[in-house]
Amino acid sequence: MFTRQPEWWKESVIYQIYPLTFADGNGDGIGDLQGIIQRLDYLNTGKDKQENALGVDAIWLSPIHQSPMFDNGYDVSDYYDICPTFGTMDDFKLLLEEAHQRDIKVILDLVINHTSNQHPWFLEARSSRYNPKSDWYLWHDPTPDGGIPNNWLSYFGGIGWTYDEQRQQYYYHAFNSNQPDLNWHNPEVRAAIYEIIRYWLNLGVDGFRLDASSVYSQDKYFRNNPVKFGGSEKKYKDQYHIYDKNLPENHEIIREIRSIIDEYDHRVLIGETFIDNRLYDSVIFHGANNDELHLPLTFEFPLSPWYPGYLQREIEKKERLTPADAWSVYFLNNHDLPRHLSRWSECSLCFDTTAIAKASATILLTVRGTPILYYGEELGMINHENIPLEQVRDQAAISCLDEECLPSRDGTRTPMQWDTSAQAGFSFGKDITPWLPVHDNYKTVNVETELTEKDSVLSFYRQLIELRKESEALRKGSWTPLINYPYEHLAYLRETARETILVVINFSYEKNFDLDRAIPAKNWEVLLSTSLQVGEIIALPKLLQPFEVSIFRYHQSPEN
Repeated sequence: MFTRQPEWWKESVIYQIYPLTFADGNGDGIGDLQGIIQRLDYLNTGKDKQENALGVDAIWLSPIHQSPMFDNGYDVSDYYDICPTFGTMDDFKLLLEEAHQRDIKVILDLVINHTSNQHPWFLEARSSRYNPKSDWYLWHDPTPDGGIPNNWLSYFGGIGWTYDEQRQQYYYHAFNSNQPDLNWHNPEVRAAIYEIIRYWLNLGVDGFRLDASSVYSQDKYFRNNPVKFGGSEKKYKDQYHIYDKNLPENHEIIREIRSIIDEYDHRVLIGETFIDNRLYDSVIFHGANNDELHLPLTFEFPLSPWYPGYLQREIEKKERLTPADAWSVYFLNNHDLPRHLSRWSECSLCFDTTAIAKASATILLTVRGTPILYYGEELGMINHENIPLEQVRDQAAISCLDEECLPSRDGTRTPMQWDTSAQAGFSFGKDITPWLPVHDNYKTVNVETELTEKDSVLSFYRQLIELRKESEALRKGSWTPLINYPYEHLAYLRETARETILVVINFSYEKNFDLDRAIPAKNWEVLLSTSLQVGEIIALPKLLQPFEVSIFRYHQSPEN
């Protein structure tokens, strides 16, 4: 049986759940904690033989704290309580207990760059410039002509300042105006947040994913960001964001959070690091002494085009830039990105999304690093592109009228597709409208159906996860590419002293299989393949089949 090591997150598969649309436990059409509890056996049973279980090791929950839900939980109004939309604190404690019984770790999304504008801290801060919490947010007087303090913009679109009539000042928000940024220069703010972190760790959570962890710090002098040559000051991508995010103090904050995490046994700290899509700036969030994030989430890999050379380049960059004592993390999807099959099928030679799903899953689960799956990815779920306007829920995106506004993210957040029943089994409530509409393809793309199909996307994911657990090389071996400039297929080795694994992925039709590096031609056991017989010990094929995925283990020949 696979035994998890103290640094369990290095060898685990993490599964992101968007609670609003994962499973509805009370029949009101909205996902909740009881729904997640009822579906835990699908994720992991904690037994040696996991019939029908996916086999993941940890779940990351998008925000469940008390919230007015303007940004679907990413606008917190009480860090110490559960939003009634999802249930109660007792429900969460039960979830924690039931998950741990099944050997599933629980990671919480922690939104501490900003709060809701309905948080008691903000209500106090805006009440008076002399309130004890008046300096807990970023306030600034208007310019002499009544204008905004500087040129900082909101990531969601438009200016990053909102005027508050009650206080007669502007407050800064990196995201929506309903999400005022906390003032991390204030030691009282830090102390309050750190107390919250300890509260949840003491409750038994296994770690946190820090939302927007690269934008905690802002210039205390509020200087204007420089504008790129030929760019517009009013466009977010045209500014050099040197004063409104990723200042040196940002790393100091994360180191302080990490020091709290390290007070507890076997906890993990994950962080969202988006720094103008530059991998080097993101990997430094490991820390000079590996004392910041265990797993910094970078976006270069998921935002790559579906092209082997480009994907290999991003993997090679991570391999070279990640510090020797640190660890990488990979993902294809999350709650903010269009689902990868919708993104990649448009730029692929292959119009079979099942083939792309299996190929991309193979990369995700066989590269060197921790994989994070997004719910429904293992089924081959795609974006819902036709959500009626009256059913749109992404208020934070649609409330902005600026030309650079974030597009609605509802299409990637639609209900998990469990079976062929009404609402795809997401909810058992009658005559209810689910939080978001179910995708039309749920009759064929669902857990129940795919569990019975040997060649389904779900079956392939389950085999990959099981193979990863059984293989030392896939969990912690080195990664070596075998093709210098791949155009139509990837081939790489995962190796430890005791095991050699070869992964081959064809992105095209029939293709000659030539490698730049000499490796043994014979005695390869087929571990998993879309074209070859699993279990056979064969010579490496001379020709790859259309869109073939094959994973081999080398067997030393008897004469050696």
